[in-house]
Amino acid sequence: MKRLFLLFAFFVCCSFTVIHGQTKITGRVSDEADQSIKLKDALAMLLRAKDSILVDFARADENGQFSLPQRDDQDYILVVSYPKYADFYRIVNGKTDTNLGDVKLSSISHLLEEIVVTGRMPITIKGDTTEYDAGSFKVEKNAKVEDLLKVLPGISVDASGKITAQGKTVKKVLVDGEEFFGDDPTLVTRNIRSDMVDKVQVYEKKSDVAERTGVDDGQREQTINVKLKEDAKNGMFGKALGGVGTDKYYMGQLMLNKFKGSQKISAYGLFGNNGTTSMNWQDAQKFGGDSGVSYGDDGATMMVGSSDPFSGEGVVGIPRAINTGVNFSDKFKGDKHKLNLNYKYGRIESDGTEETIQTGIINQNSSRNVDSENDLHRVNLRYDLAFDSLNSLLVSGGASRKNLWTNTERKAQLFNDTQDTVMREKTNELVENKINSYDVNALFTHKFLKKGRSLSFYGKYTNDETSGGGSLYSEVHNFLLSKDTITDQMKNRLQKSSLVQGQVTYTEPLSKVLTLSAVVGLVGSKNSSLLESYNKSGSGNYDELDRRFSNNYDFNRNSNNYKLSLQYITEKLRLNLANSLNNDNLHQLNNYTQSDLKRNFLTYNPSLGGNYNISKSKNLWFNYNGTNRLPSLSQIQPIQDNADPLNRYLGNENLKPAFSNSVNLGYNTFKALSGSYTYIGGYAELTKDPIAQNITVDKSINYYEWQNIDGKTNSSFNMWAGHYEKISKKLGLAHSPQFSLSGSKSYNFFNGELNKVNTTNYNFTYQFMRDTKTGLNFNINLSPQYRVMKSSLQKEINSNGFVFGSNGNVEYFVTKTFKVYVNYNYTYEAPTDAFGEKFEQFLVHPGVSKKFFKNESLVVDFTVNDLLNENKGFSRSARNSVFTQQRFETIRRYYMLKVSWDFTKMFIK
Repeated sequence: MKRLFLLFAFFVCCSFTVIHGQTKITGRVSDEADQSIKLKDALAMLLRAKDSILVDFARADENGQFSLPQRDDQDYILVVSYPKYADFYRIVNGKTDTNLGDVKLSSISHLLEEIVVTGRMPITIKGDTTEYDAGSFKVEKNAKVEDLLKVLPGISVDASGKITAQGKTVKKVLVDGEEFFGDDPTLVTRNIRSDMVDKVQVYEKKSDVAERTGVDDGQREQTINVKLKEDAKNGMFGKALGGVGTDKYYMGQLMLNKFKGSQKISAYGLFGNNGTTSMNWQDAQKFGGDSGVSYGDDGATMMVGSSDPFSGEGVVGIPRAINTGVNFSDKFKGDKHKLNLNYKYGRIESDGTEETIQTGIINQNSSRNVDSENDLHRVNLRYDLAFDSLNSLLVSGGASRKNLWTNTERKAQLFNDTQDTVMREKTNELVENKINSYDVNALFTHKFLKKGRSLSFYGKYTNDETSGGGSLYSEVHNFLLSKDTITDQMKNRLQKSSLVQGQVTYTEPLSKVLTLSAVVGLVGSKNSSLLESYNKSGSGNYDELDRRFSNNYDFNRNSNNYKLSLQYITEKLRLNLANSLNNDNLHQLNNYTQSDLKRNFLTYNPSLGGNYNISKSKNLWFNYNGTNRLPSLSQIQPIQDNADPLNRYLGNENLKPAFSNSVNLGYNTFKALSGSYTYIGGYAELTKDPIAQNITVDKSINYYEWQNIDGKTNSSFNMWAGHYEKISKKLGLAHSPQFSLSGSKSYNFFNGELNKVNTTNYNFTYQFMRDTKTGLNFNINLSPQYRVMKSSLQKEINSNGFVFGSNGNVEYFVTKTFKVYVNYNYTYEAPTDAFGEKFEQFLVHPGVSKKFFKNESLVVDFTVNDLLNENKGFSRSARNSVFTQQRFETIRRYYMLKVSWDFTKMFIK
């Protein structure tokens, strides 16, 4: 017992000695932003520095005070933490007492800006590419890519789905760098969910040949690339939507996608008559009608013809549309094989009326009643084969078939300067065409062992054929001659166009930063155009050929192209200087008269482009192009068409190329700390000896003929600037002022007199927005502008006037899943000398929306289109002192109930 007592006394003494020798660590925890806020129950932990073992901990009292004993004189780590605040760290030693005083903790929300700077940046500028981090921008749950694009600085999306990025129209939207249903941007933006997106990249995409060879051919398209998250590439997702409205309006959508790694299978079907069905067939060639042929700098042939309904143009009235398609893409054997295949079918039916008033040097009123039925089949293929690390082959192609049927009834009157009627016509025209086209492209690239050295072979073949005809009946009364003219004809049309192109490209690195490229190319094209007009003979049959309004032409071209370019690339600076020499031989043959025309053009086309990365958030880019614009077939010898008896078009075999110098430059910067984005840019073009459409009036008929305006220079310019900035992060407020100034100077002849036209447009836009997805949200755009047009021949008549536009949306979240909203568009155009009446309309589209289910995947919408019933269908334009105003039938007020379901099923790996 005595021994136990002595042992107990020994431990007590030792413990007293240890306790007596302890030092203390004390402090008071508060909020750094507001030190009056004491953080009660903040956790203070003491960890041994050498192995991070927890030694002791304590909680702060109601005054934020805490105290911890320290047992010896070695080093310890003190950690102070509190929910939603950043941790506090300090190395302390037990030799003496430590009083930390006020321990100030920063809230995580306050630190977000610093996290952006050192970690995830919302916007990064990499060379000529602007990259947005999708997770840094807030959108509603189950939102689509289109909704995400609307909140990205520098990008805007209008009601039709048209995307503008940094002042330029976006032509392509890719998914992981690959095409998705060809080139139709809306099928990406309205199909893929925003929460699947990792990054959004904006850049000017070069052609496949330029990307593979490194030789800049000047062909660029503003492009958006949507990069998906890795975990979003393994599942099924889609959307089903149906809507029924008053006045027989309806719409429906069904989209289904299955992604599994690199494999993507997608199908969609859209139908409706309320104008929301996508008709943006940008990958379909625009052939048909009275076509002409023009050429690009590289010898590419372009057909220029009447408007194509599948491009969204040329549709009069309310369209009843069907748009369907299937897309398949995959990569095989370690990305050695890449395949992209898609098929589309579309049909558009419409009927409606259109009224047009022209004033200025031409005074004419007309009205059209158009009934049309059109359908399209198209298939596209792209196959990329990597034989090994040095050899690759890219094959792409497509085929399409269109059936276009249009019946047009038109009435028109032509007036003189005193507004007396001099001509009156009534016409009924039926046009029915079948258009078949296909194309194939192949690009083989061999890379040598020396880095940067390569040899490429490119080949292309296209073939297009338009066949059909129709009928024409017109009655024309000439008041000056007191003469009536009746035309009663049947039409027969056959147009063919084919092109063969070959190109060899060699690149040689001269140093680590300088590369030389040489290109030799050959182009051969054959084009033929046959239009036969038959009058009714005495037998009652349409068998009398009208040679005046019939023609049979062959138009062929052989071209040699030689290009030498230098490319300079460093970490900050990228330059590309190209010099292109074209030798073009043109041959036109009139098969009726056997007369032919041969022309030879030797043209030089220089270009210089590049960009300078000032920093990771600042970029300067620029481009210069010198371009010879060769005359087209429609300018040299247009097809004589009497479908419009008040206007006739003449050819000019003596046309020469016009030379244009164009400069394009811009600067953009992003500040991560404030989230602001600024861009500024400009464009200018000078065209020497321009090819202009000149007008001559003879016996009350307007004759249009293309001529070079020798010794004159057309000019145009466009300057733009914009700034995006968050006004209040706490309130979610942001604004974006934007300014643009554009103008032009052009020349043409009217009745032999030179006419000089000057135009200037001043435009300011202010965007004010709140986007929190709670409470009140809005996006308001105010856009006042002033237009000026002066003509040397019409000094007393101009189209100067004030224009004001405003559009936007306001929504209020009653709850997280229930909101009321309104979209609006206001337009005002002041009276001008050309048109003495103002135009004003206010379109209001309100609605309510409710989401159901835990994942908010089911949405019920009730909407009203054009609540005030003011949609008039209106446009104004001016060209060469001819002022045009159109009114047309359009979609007005209706009520619609829509139900949509977003479904997702992700697979477990």
